[in-house]
Parts: sequence; C-alpha cells; structure tokens
Amino acid sequence: MSFISERGSKKGRCFIVKYEIETKGKFLFLLLSTISLILLMVITTLLWWFISPRLHELSSILAMGILTALRMFYFLVILGIVILFFECYSQYSIKVFHKLIRFSIVILFPFNVMIGKFLCIAKDKVRESFVQVNNSFIKSKMQGLNANDILVLLPHCLQNYDCTYRITNDINNCTECNKCSIVKLKKISERYSVKIAIATGGTLARKIIVDTKPKCIIAVACQRDLVDGLLEVFPIPVYGILNERPQGPCINTDVNINKIEGFLEHFTKPIREES
Repeated sequence: MSFISERGSKKGRCFIVKYEIETKGKFLFLLLSTISLILLMVITTLLWWFISPRLHELSSILAMGILTALRMFYFLVILGIVILFFECYSQYSIKVFHKLIRFSIVILFPFNVMIGKFLCIAKDKVRESFVQVNNSFIKSKMQGLNANDILVLLPHCLQNYDCTYRITNDINNCTECNKCSIVKLKKISERYSVKIAIATGGTLARKIIVDTKPKCIIAVACQRDLVDGLLEVFPIPVYGILNERPQGPCINTDVNINKIEGFLEHFTKPIREES
C-alpha cells in the first residue's frame, strides 16, 4: 500500500487524489476501522488534556467518573475490533462477542466513511468492504438452522421492468418467462423450501421480517440499502449479497444466483432434486 499525497482537489471533495490502496475485500474496512479508532483516541486524549483541569476543579469524583467511562468505552471498542480481525482472518468464531463486535462497528462506521472520503475512496467501496466483513463472521450464527428459519429478502428491481405481473406479494405469481432472474429464484424457493420475499422498500422489508420472524436472512440489495439493513435488523444475522446493476440502479438489476444457492446448500438440504 502506498500513497502519493496531493493537497486539495479541483472540486474540493478530497485531499488525497492519487494513491494505491486495496479497496476490494475485507481489508479496506478493517484498515479504516483501525485508523478511525486511533484518531478517535488521539482526539479524545487531547480534549481530555484541555478540560481535565477544569473538571477536577469542579469535582474530582466527576472527573474520575468520566475518565473511567472513557477508558471502559475504548477498551470495549478495541476488544471488539481485535476480535473482528481474528474472526475475519481465522476459521474460528467467538459468538459471545458478536454483540461487542457489532457495537464497535456501529461506533466506527460513520468515521470510516468520512476517512474514506478524505482519501477519495467511494462510499460504496467502504460499504462493499463492510458487507464482506459482516459475512465473514455472520455464518457461524447460521449453523444448525432449518430451511424454514431462513428468509431470502429480495429487491423488487430484480423483476423485469416491463413485466405486467406483480410478484411483490407472492413470488409464485411469476409466469417463468425467463426475462429476469426471478424464475430461478422461484425454483430455488421450491427446491430448498425457503421463504422468499420481495420488498419495494425499507418499510415493507421491516414488515416482512416482523411477520415471518426469521432466525437468519439472506438479503440482496444495493450497497446503501444493504448496509442500512444489516445495521438495522441486528441482532438477526444477515448474509448480504450485492445486486448487479447492468442498466443502472433500481431497474432490471440482477443477482448472482450461485451465491444464494451455494449458501443454502451449505446450511440446508434440497427437498427434491430437479429432474
């Protein structure tokens, strides 16, 4: 990894306009999380150095209480990130710490996006990396589940834009014209006996989750919607799959069917083989 720094840009949107950094996979999010954590600790230390004399004048007990709280806060965030690194690059999972990992991610994610912008790294790249980090440690929470415990949640834009049959309420309304990937997803639903739901937006997606009460979710969406969903539905484990947008966002999108089926094959068994 190397940087060539050039201060300022014509549009004023970033400060480092030429660099070489790996923006694929888990490394990007983990790197930004480490930088965010270090910067937060430095800033907090400087602020404490300025305000601590006045706090001690007001109340030494108050000063010690705030300092203890800050130490506990950073201890938990550091521990969460350390365990996240361990789980991302090993084959082991420590389930008892997953809430702590999520806590650390929620704290650092906004700062990761800001630092990424400073380094001219697109927000979607940071989101993609976060999805991969999420998937790397979420699988352990999906062990030993039945097919009925899994919900496959899809965006409505997977359906062909010109199709006159609405499948939002029921994927079985698909007439199997083979103009989009819905027909393949319908067959996956039949083969693995998993619930597949199609949402037109976040409100409907939340209602579907409340109604079906899944123990885990396989979610397909664009970067922004997927990350928002991952953070919102916690503690329900969500395995995220980014959709493909050959014609742009929100119209005739596609998904890698092999990723969905491969995941289901790992955790469930087909109820029948296709003839």
